[in-house]
Amino acid sequence: MKMSLTHSRQQFLAYETHGDPAIHYGRKGGFFISTCICVCFVICAVFAAALVGIIVYHITYFTLGQQPKDLWDESEPFGQSSSPAPDLRLPTTVIPSFYRLKIKADLDKSQFSGDAYITIKANKRVKEIILHSKGLVIKNATLGEQIYEEVDIMRSRIKRNTTDTSTENVTTDGATTENAIEKANGLDTSTNSSDPDPVTISSVASVNTQVTHSNVRNIEIISFQSSSGDRLTLKLGSMLTPNIDYTLQLSFEGRISDSLTGFYKSSYRNSDNEDRELGVTQFEPTSARAAFPCFDEPAFKAKFEISIAHPKNISVLSNMKVATQESVKDQPNWQWTHFERSINMSTYLVAYVLCDFKYVETNYTGKDNKIKAIRVWTQPSLIHKANYALSITPKLLAFYEEVFGVPYALDKLDLIAIPDFSSGAMENWGLLTFRETSLLFDEKEGMPGEKRGVAIDVSHELAHQWFGNLVTMRWWTDLWLNEGFATYIEYVGVNHIQPDWEMFLSFTHDKMSLLHTDSLKNTSPVSRKVIDASEISQKFDDISYAKGANLIRMLNNTISERLFLKGLAIYLDTWQYQNAEENDLWEAMSQATTDDEFLKDVSLVEFMNSWTRQAGYPVVHVKRDYKTGHVLFEQRLFTSAKNPYKSMEKQLWQIPISYTTSGTPSGEWTPHPKLWLKGKTLTAEIPLNDTEGFYVNVGAIGYYRVNYDQKNWQLLSEALKDGSIKDPIAKAQLIDDAFNLAKANLLNYSYALGLTSCVINGEDSKIIWDMLLDNMAFLRYNLKTKSGYMYFQDYVRLLLAKQLEKLNYGVKKPVDDNEALLIENLLLWECMVEAPRCLNWAKTEFHQWMSHPENNTIPSYLRSLVYNVAVKHGGREEFFFLWEVFQNSTDPAVKNLIITNLPSTRQESLITFLLEKSLSEIPKQYAATVWGADPPEGTRITQNFLIQNFDTVYRVFNDLDSFTFSSILSMVFGFIAENDELDKLKQFVMQNKNRLVPMSQTLQMIVDTATLRIDWIRTHSRGINDWFHKYLVEHASRNISMSTDATWTQNVTINISDSNTTAPSS
Repeated sequence: MKMSLTHSRQQFLAYETHGDPAIHYGRKGGFFISTCICVCFVICAVFAAALVGIIVYHITYFTLGQQPKDLWDESEPFGQSSSPAPDLRLPTTVIPSFYRLKIKADLDKSQFSGDAYITIKANKRVKEIILHSKGLVIKNATLGEQIYEEVDIMRSRIKRNTTDTSTENVTTDGATTENAIEKANGLDTSTNSSDPDPVTISSVASVNTQVTHSNVRNIEIISFQSSSGDRLTLKLGSMLTPNIDYTLQLSFEGRISDSLTGFYKSSYRNSDNEDRELGVTQFEPTSARAAFPCFDEPAFKAKFEISIAHPKNISVLSNMKVATQESVKDQPNWQWTHFERSINMSTYLVAYVLCDFKYVETNYTGKDNKIKAIRVWTQPSLIHKANYALSITPKLLAFYEEVFGVPYALDKLDLIAIPDFSSGAMENWGLLTFRETSLLFDEKEGMPGEKRGVAIDVSHELAHQWFGNLVTMRWWTDLWLNEGFATYIEYVGVNHIQPDWEMFLSFTHDKMSLLHTDSLKNTSPVSRKVIDASEISQKFDDISYAKGANLIRMLNNTISERLFLKGLAIYLDTWQYQNAEENDLWEAMSQATTDDEFLKDVSLVEFMNSWTRQAGYPVVHVKRDYKTGHVLFEQRLFTSAKNPYKSMEKQLWQIPISYTTSGTPSGEWTPHPKLWLKGKTLTAEIPLNDTEGFYVNVGAIGYYRVNYDQKNWQLLSEALKDGSIKDPIAKAQLIDDAFNLAKANLLNYSYALGLTSCVINGEDSKIIWDMLLDNMAFLRYNLKTKSGYMYFQDYVRLLLAKQLEKLNYGVKKPVDDNEALLIENLLLWECMVEAPRCLNWAKTEFHQWMSHPENNTIPSYLRSLVYNVAVKHGGREEFFFLWEVFQNSTDPAVKNLIITNLPSTRQESLITFLLEKSLSEIPKQYAATVWGADPPEGTRITQNFLIQNFDTVYRVFNDLDSFTFSSILSMVFGFIAENDELDKLKQFVMQNKNRLVPMSQTLQMIVDTATLRIDWIRTHSRGINDWFHKYLVEHASRNISMSTDATWTQNVTINISDSNTTAPSS
């Protein structure tokens, strides 16, 4: 029997308390006492024993009374907040409208200092100002009230001087220059006479002008202090008067951090083997406050004027164009770079970068007839990789302007590849920051997947310039309005510039993959209220991104693309430069669809709220009456949990139903809905041929699964077999639905497994293979330790054989990127099921490279596979060969490819080697990757290492950003398949609860997945292995070669489900 680590540890401690066996008992000598003294000793001993007993009783009672709080509670989600944190939101009594930031950044000393002049306005009388500041030293604070006096005069030219005690703001012909007063505020309160003033306002000579004289009345600041929630509170000597402009000046200092958030330092090694440093900002979601004091919430939009002081030998970029540059007085090697005033934006979109990078440049003419510069920046040695991103950016911008009807708002756009970057990319307005592999692509050596990744990431961030930047969510609850839209539009954009990639097939595949995790017990709504600061970073998940995107796609399909785009135009026009909530979008869509007949009885607000505000999704059960032609549609929650929350079981969605039949030519299929299922059930009379299969959710655009009665499943299976259903999405959808219905005990596994043989004679569609193999991967991980796993391996080899032969095993150059990706996936699976041909080929390719390291002849699209096999089935020699290449390479694509495959080693010492290196030597953005060891052997090693070294691992990775440690937890514990591992995880979490609560959603998903996996193995593993075995025996006995038609597996029916399984009824 295998004991958990914890049990073994307790046993060890029990042995430690035993007496020393070397002690011997016997009379060696002593002294004598009187009877009286002896009696006194006895009385004292009795008293002491009683006292000890009382103490032990109370300690035991207290401990037992507290014990339930230290146990995992299955009745509610781990770490879920019940009420809003009191310091979560800033009060809205004081609102900023303008920031004048002057920052001096010293990369050599890892320090920065600055002054923030913030124009604020109170909406009621208050005696305090509360804003955000994190890790900053506030050196000084002053507050001034602006007093304005307008005088008409004749002037020909006005120059504003920051050393004056008053300011003059000029307007021509009586018109008020936009925010001129705010600009004066920021400059007038400057205390450093050497600070530059880049702005000069001129007028045509001898015309009527109006001058605004601005004087300052100082407001006493009694105190300023920091408090919880990163708050900086300033107590005032007098009340602020509502609707009056005040200028708050804060002088501050801070450290340029070594993390990947806030204002941090990155580095790279140049062609001369010199280490070069750069300063980078990453403020989303809540790190602007670590760079300058501010009102750091999305709703506090304002305009920004930024000046950076820096050494002259480096460049500085920010959101806006450079306005002017000038030397820093008394520092001849330093200069000020002043940037133009921004448009209204949230603090998390502010950005600046200091670097010695090079750029490639182009431009395009926007919808507003302005020529806009586009530059792609990177470290000099990688500049040749910047051309692909440069080529697609103007195409995407022009396309988005046409689709949205709104021009890109700024006059320039910079895209920059950062050597150390946490996420894939960030949409800072006018200055998009990327991980290097997300922006750079080598047209000669790059892999198809890399090129596709660059296109997707660029498309996503450009979409944010409208959805997120132009219109921003009011609070993080509606983050999905930003990320869901950008994710949806990324597919639309890439499909526009690369139609041969068939991006909507990829979209459908990604949606089906998401449905797996969205069926877990503790999944969350798209629009989930954020009531604690720790929940903000957890909103950046697949639910906000992918589910949000799919709900938008479903809406588009339901109301038609024409009306959808009309609604978007209304939404963008109404809310540009402002903050919106999800119902603002639905109201805009409602305005666009008022005359649509199909939607006359539909409230789009209620329709979409039923999807965004409820967790999970439904399964639609379809039951045909073959005599009357009636079809019964019934919805219920689809969940993989045996005991879902009662509140979720009662949920109902408004479901648009589309359908067709297997006898209808696929060219006549339409995904546009024909029915609405708003209640629990709906009965419709649909004229159907009882010999044709009835297919619901055409194109898999609806966010739900479909189950059918037994006869309809048979009809659909036959249609797949005889080719009546040719649509690849329909095939992939039926396979995926069948497997997941079987997983949830709603369908016998024989139906799902039977569908897999539709590829046994070859299949060219990538999405069909992707969905089939994705579902087979679930079986692979769960059957891997069972004796019948060899039958699974043989069956998969049989499925792959014909198509691999057709593709000549990847020896020929693929005809396009889609075929290259298909070949890679099929060969990967051939090696995963340990087919000797594949393993021998991969090892040979790798050893040829080892013999000639300077000449890597492995096809680029197969390198990841070859590296993986070499490390997994090799030893120290192969491992350290790749490790050396990783260490010496300056190419981020090479480093990323290698570090992704090194954890596949099966040697415990090498896995431990990687884990130790991740805490020190491996660069920050690659370090977390090495924790992705192969289950189950590798993950047991990483689990033990994490638990034993938790303090160090937590400190290293949690300090990087809000996301990395959560990803490590997923990699380490995400493949638990035994109860002892699950118990170990729960105990580990409860022992470190305070530090792990910010990762509560990730941990709950891990526990839900593990519970599902353990139960599935107990319920299904033996029956499924028997199914594979019986199929292989019958296949062999019939002596059917792989090149002829194989008998479909519906005749192989084995009961592989428990008594809870609901088989489809006839």
